[in-house]
Amino acid sequence: MKEYGSIIGQSDPTWFEFNISDPKNRPVSYEYVEVEVEEPQQDGSMRSIRVLGQVKKITSRHPFYDERTTPDAARKMGELGVDDDLIQVFAHTKVLGYLHNEGGRSDVRRPRSPPMPGSPVFRASDEILQRLFTLSEGEIPLMVGSLLHREGISVPVSGKELHRHTAILAMTRYGKSYFAGRIMEQLLKQGASILVIDAHGDYANMTQDPDGAEHEFFRDKVTVYHPEAAEAFDANHVKPLHIGASQCSVGELSRLAHITGSLQRIILNRAVKEAKTRKKLYGLQDIIDVLYAQIDEGEEETPEAKKEKKAKPDKVRVARVIEHLEGLAERNIFSDGELPVKEFFAPMHMSDVFLSGISDDEQDVLVGMILRRVFQIKYRHEEKLPLFVFVEEAHRFAAPPDEGGGRFSRDIIARIAAEGAKFGVFLTVISQRPRRIDPDILSNCSNLAILRVVNSTDQNTIQAASESFSEDLLADLPALEQGEAVLVGPFVPVPVMIKTARRETRHGGRTPEIADLLRQAREDAEIKKKRDAFPLH
Repeated sequence: MKEYGSIIGQSDPTWFEFNISDPKNRPVSYEYVEVEVEEPQQDGSMRSIRVLGQVKKITSRHPFYDERTTPDAARKMGELGVDDDLIQVFAHTKVLGYLHNEGGRSDVRRPRSPPMPGSPVFRASDEILQRLFTLSEGEIPLMVGSLLHREGISVPVSGKELHRHTAILAMTRYGKSYFAGRIMEQLLKQGASILVIDAHGDYANMTQDPDGAEHEFFRDKVTVYHPEAAEAFDANHVKPLHIGASQCSVGELSRLAHITGSLQRIILNRAVKEAKTRKKLYGLQDIIDVLYAQIDEGEEETPEAKKEKKAKPDKVRVARVIEHLEGLAERNIFSDGELPVKEFFAPMHMSDVFLSGISDDEQDVLVGMILRRVFQIKYRHEEKLPLFVFVEEAHRFAAPPDEGGGRFSRDIIARIAAEGAKFGVFLTVISQRPRRIDPDILSNCSNLAILRVVNSTDQNTIQAASESFSEDLLADLPALEQGEAVLVGPFVPVPVMIKTARRETRHGGRTPEIADLLRQAREDAEIKKKRDAFPLH
């Protein structure tokens, strides 16, 4: 093993510092090291264990160069050739733990004793690191990436632990959707049923490989459910998402139709009840017909009918409700048929609900409708298979309503986060705005995959959501490059920094390259200029 140096100063079971023998042969930040520690046993004896640590910070100093050294003095010492042998380099290291095997199971434990000063520190071997991150088949290993600075060490997450719910958080363009897609690929290979709330259509092309060709495995594993009101998306794996008005509550209909007045809601409620008595699967037009019938009642009435009429709604208010509902009909949200919730539980299959192009209010209602019916099916034990639910742009749906969150979607997402695990609904929220996600929802996500986050409010939100997210991990977040992530929680043995593995399927969440767009704009302008120079007569 490669020796770096020796422990100096004061150490404890969580941190130690070591000096580096050869400054030109020093570890990089986040490198893994190991040291021998004498650990007391129950019988009073001592046992030597190999403890792993991670270098969190590298510092250096020279006795001739300190805060009192002026620039002129530094220059003169450089001219005199002051010996570089006096340079000292120190590595500040966090203790991760040691591998403990008992009863055929392996886990990571923290030592109770500190490493002793003077103990040699070695570069951790690939063998011990791979053992640390290897999961048994019973843990359902999902291969998501490799160890940062050790590409040969693969790092899986435990699919078994996803029942504790997960949050994938990062700034825009730093790989959160790409990472989520990698987990979806791995889950599909394990036979999982997946439901994706896809606000921008980022996962709609997962039937293709990265080059756009049909993928041999995933080509028949994804169905895109496309509401009629969404932006155009045409492919062989697209199915219309049928949403009937009869599946909406009065509150949901009111939100979609922008009906806010109490009296108008009462009128709508009565019309819905009347439509329901006439037809089990009634449509929006059936409700409108009921309201038109109220307006079109004949003028010749008996005295008894006139008395009854006084209790009926004002026809002006009825007309306004009709106007709202007809405006809703023009937006093509509803169609004949029922929401195909049972199809979402198909084994080894992903159902992508394509919402791109639909307004935030409409997305809120649709997501609430879909997740509420999914939860009801599992709550009533109508489906045995578990369902992995991914919510992209989660801050749109999972924020408190007074902060712009979904009035209908937030409550059911919160319930899934609180109770879903016991019924087999496992949640993953994906967002670039952690501070906008309801704290009750985020705190129920025990697994965290955090890519680059710079905003201090977002960082504090992440730390408040997880006791495992320490100050040193928080300090690492701004330095992460695209595709690099910190994984914390039960789905990994210890907090770990990884580089996301290459996706097998096409990624749809790319931000347009401004340089390419501007180049295309220049080319278009040049073509137009030439065309205008030679007008056709």
